[in-house]
Amino acid sequence: MAIATATEQHDGTGLPGVPVEQFDLPLALPCTSQALREALITTDAKVQRSLSDLIVRRRVDTVVSVGALWGLGRVPIDLHYGVQRVLVVPALPQEQDMPPALAYADTVITSCDAVLRQAATAAWPTRRWRVVPNAPLHNPGIPTPVARKAEAPVRVLAPVGQDVGVLELIAAARAWHRHVEVALAPPGPDDPRGGRTLQQQCQILADRAPNITLEPVPGWAEVANWLADAAAVIIPCRRPTSSMTALEALSQGTPVIAYNTGILSDLLLPFQHGPRRLLADVMHGPNALLFLTDGLLADPAAYHSACQAAYRRAQDLRPARIAQLFCSALP
Repeated sequence: MAIATATEQHDGTGLPGVPVEQFDLPLALPCTSQALREALITTDAKVQRSLSDLIVRRRVDTVVSVGALWGLGRVPIDLHYGVQRVLVVPALPQEQDMPPALAYADTVITSCDAVLRQAATAAWPTRRWRVVPNAPLHNPGIPTPVARKAEAPVRVLAPVGQDVGVLELIAAARAWHRHVEVALAPPGPDDPRGGRTLQQQCQILADRAPNITLEPVPGWAEVANWLADAAAVIIPCRRPTSSMTALEALSQGTPVIAYNTGILSDLLLPFQHGPRRLLADVMHGPNALLFLTDGLLADPAAYHSACQAAYRRAQDLRPARIAQLFCSALP
């Protein structure tokens, strides 16, 4: 196994035993999606040669593109006989990136039925698509004792973005009686200026609220413990988003409260049938997230049940099991 990326790698950030191959693209990262798209189109021959060389040197039999644009799924490669190409679609990408990515893929894998339904609604050919759930980066840990966990702060780990809803959540939580710790991940590549403005607005609101603290973003090596030490994790994203934060929280036995949208609703829907609802309708806004969190933490029996259910859900999504499901989805 080898990872190919154009992102600069620092010592200690890789995976043990997995070599990282560095691509040389004619642009500075981070960049916008449009800048990357243009660079791939104008230098596609160079990128193709780099990938083909990697395939030969590493004796690769399966090429996995982890996205149509940012995962290089739209880049053509002259594959040798017997080498298959897999396109991973975590969420529907920009329309112009899908046709070339689908044309080159032997198999398309997405993380949940919600994305598959969206693709079918958008009239993309989904006959070769397979659903393989995401796995947390860490195996499930030993859950924190529930009684101690219930007294911990509520935590939020979210990117800075207009559709995330973190600013509205902070504004609503200023009148809340519980302590909230918020870690804001950097803005996305297509809105760095707007993200910085939004982060400043979040900081201003948090400074005026004694029960809200903006925390440094934990690295992926620390994120599991950070989420494990929370009473609950709120994900305020109003539109379908990545399930990774929710997965990491569940793997530590921490309940997750979110809006009933797309990927997260597929992941968290089993909890809706427990003693307390954990999914809010977007139309009800951030106060609904706080209301559900408050109700859960105020009910010891329901909270204990939710912690156990979270941990059991994560057991079904262990990395080794998901790797097996991924391999079984390939021709």
